[in-house]
This record gives sequence, structure tokens and C-alpha cells, in this order.
Amino acid sequence: MRTAAESLLDTVVAPATPPGRSALAVVRLSGPRARAVLRALAPGLPEMLPPRRATLASVLDAEGAAIDRALVTFFPGPASFTGEDAAEISVHGGPVVIERVLEAALRAGARFARAGEFTERAFFHGKLDLVRAEALGELIAARTPAAARASLKRLEGGLSKRFAAARENLLAAAAGLAATIDFAEDVGDSVPDAVRAGLARAEEDLARLLETYRTGHLLAAGCRVVLAGPPNAGKSTLFNALAGSNRAIVTDVPGTTRDALEASVDIDGVPVTVVDTAGLRETEDAVERIGVSRAREEASRADLVLYVYEASSGLGDEDLRALSRLEDRPARRIANKLDRASSEEAAASRASSDLALCGLEPGAGEKLRSFLAHEISARIEPEAGGDVLSSVRQRDLAERARTATSEARASLARGESPEYAASHVTAALEALTDLFGETTAEDVLQRIFASFCIGK
Repeated sequence: MRTAAESLLDTVVAPATPPGRSALAVVRLSGPRARAVLRALAPGLPEMLPPRRATLASVLDAEGAAIDRALVTFFPGPASFTGEDAAEISVHGGPVVIERVLEAALRAGARFARAGEFTERAFFHGKLDLVRAEALGELIAARTPAAARASLKRLEGGLSKRFAAARENLLAAAAGLAATIDFAEDVGDSVPDAVRAGLARAEEDLARLLETYRTGHLLAAGCRVVLAGPPNAGKSTLFNALAGSNRAIVTDVPGTTRDALEASVDIDGVPVTVVDTAGLRETEDAVERIGVSRAREEASRADLVLYVYEASSGLGDEDLRALSRLEDRPARRIANKLDRASSEEAAASRASSDLALCGLEPGAGEKLRSFLAHEISARIEPEAGGDVLSSVRQRDLAERARTATSEARASLARGESPEYAASHVTAALEALTDLFGETTAEDVLQRIFASFCIGK
């Protein structure tokens, strides 16, 4: 298997726009032979290609037959996205046209790009670090405006700068400790106060960044909310109210819902996937049993469970057993069908539930959205902005760096030889180096870039 460095010798090509028919489509080229491949495709281009300026040209196949009239833009390296010679060919967006352009490029010496390979090349050529590369993938995948804004801020380097500040403090502390160790015979092994202060600042910065992970994860991955509860409690009605359409079948017959049904909604900038599930009960119906099993599975991996029950019935022993089986999943009690409850039952439901409502009332969807917005806002760091940790990789490496920094401070506080603190500072710096992608293993890099779309 070829290494990533070896693959940089290739010139790659891929469509940069989604498949299907469209008014226009863009085909991207990048690599050492991008100029030669471009000339093979469009021999009528001027001898001196104007950089970063669109030029109208005929694109030909390998036999010289015209494919399309296109706008061709050449980006000479290193002043390009990938850091190497690159080009974009804007053609009409018919699938046949795109396929013929790609085939002509392949026959001219390019190969088809892997998913994320253009961004991977930008990373290897030092155009962006791994934190910013991840942000680019998240920007493309963003499902809400708030998620896109946060991704863009990380892409512009906000998060990288905060990590760089922590690294600068650690580097200064490492230098101070090294000087103390080297000149211990002359000045003793007393560690300067500046070293201790720098380690304290680094640990504080890393701790604050770690606090942003829940916010970043919510914005990037979203929140999965599962509607669970007994049959005929009105879960599908509430699902439709949240989705804003009649997605789920609603009847008075218990057990109508047999499978999980999903809808995506934007709750104050957080992408929320709402899941309607089968009613939880013991049943002899084989198909319904599968639905109940899937409902329990969905609840077990939810970020939040809304346990729906009838206000007139209240929470029975079966409901309490179902709630206890949710283990560590956060659950909220939703008393539904308030219109069918007596005034005493309605009052009791309001007192014992987290939310009481009638799913058929006109404002039910808005009530649920407001309730979810309150639940989600409690998980968001208000001061985080876009400088948030968004991936498990970032969180784990930041935690490694923070823990090592804390151990360095503890070692100095115990009065141990500065060599021990220096080893912990080295471990912290190695974690941050890995976070930026400077020493990241190639298989990890491949997994990260493989999550990108083709052509990016």
C-alpha cells in the first residue's frame, strides 16, 4: 500500500459538485502534472495561463472530440488550496458531460481522487493544520446555521490559536525547566516562578477548552431525542408536531407504530434528530415485539429521552420500570393528552411531569421546541463561540495535555527534582503536536480524511 507522501506524486481529479443534473458542475485537478493534464483537456488555452483567472476554452476528449465549452481556472502552487498546481473546470452539469471530462483527465495521466484527498494534500503541504482540516469537513456537513458558523470560525483558526497559546506556555515552561536542570550545579534546582505561572496558564487554557466539548459535539453531531412510552400515549402526535408535518400515522389503535421514524429539526441552532418509537409493552405480536425491541435500543443510545404517558392515567408501575431501565440516559417525563384529563388529574400531571400538554393543540409543537431548547441550552457553554472542541480526537488529546500539565505542576509542588516535571511537560507537548497533526499516525489521518466527500 502506498503512503500518503508517495501519493503526492500523482495528479488527481474528481468532481467537486454533487452527482446529478445541474446548470453547472466543477471538476478539480491537483498535482505535479495538473498543468499538463489541463492542456491535454483544453489545448486551445493560451501558452501563458493567467493564474486565478477564468478562461473560456473548449474541453476535448482523448480523440480530440469536443465535450463542452468550459470556464477553466488555473491555480499555480504554492498559492492554491492544496499548495500544488491545481485547476478547476466549470462545465455544464449533465452527468454525461462530467463523466467524459473525468475520463479524458484519467487518460491524460490523472487518477481519481480519494475522498478528502484535496484537503489531505493541503494538510501535507502546510496550508492548514489538522484542527482546521477537521473544521472544513464539519463545515461541509453542517446541518444548521449555528453549526456552520462554529465550523467556519474553527476553519479560520480560532481554535488553533487557543491551542497554540497553551503550547507557547508549555514551551516556555520546558525551556525554563531545561535551564534549571542544566545549571543546577551553579544556581541549584529552584524552579523560577515564571515556569510555575506558565504551567498554570496552560492548564487553565486547556481546562476551559475541554469544557467546550459538549457544545462542540452538539453543534457538529447534533442531539438525538427519542420519544418513548406506552402504546397510544400520543408519541406519534408529538413527533408530527415537532416535525411540522404528518410524518407518523396517528390512530387510536395501540401498537400502530412498529418501527423507528426519524425527523431532523433545528432547535436554536442545534441539529436535533427526533425519533418516534413503538409503544413499550409486552405483546404476542411478532412484528410489534421487534418494534418494541428497537424502541428500547433507540432509547439506550439517545442523548435525551422524552417519556410520554397519558395525563389521565399518570405514571404506573410499568412506566416506572421502563424509566428505570433507561439507566444513565437523561429522561424527561411528558404528560400528554391533557384535554382528556380531569382538572385533578391535570393538576397532578403538571406537578409530577417535566411538561404537560395536549399534542393536538395548535401550539404543541412550539411548546415542545421551547422545552427542548431549554434542555439543550443547559448543555451549551455560553462563552464558547466557535472555539469549541468538536471531535473525540481533539477532546482526548486536549485531556492528555491537560493531565500531563497538571502532573507537572503537582511534581513541582511536591518539591521533586525538575526532571520529573520536565517529562510531564514533554508528554503535554507531544499531545498537542499530535492534535495539530504534526506527528499523527497515517492510519488516523486516513480515517479523518476518508470522512470527507469526494472532490474536497
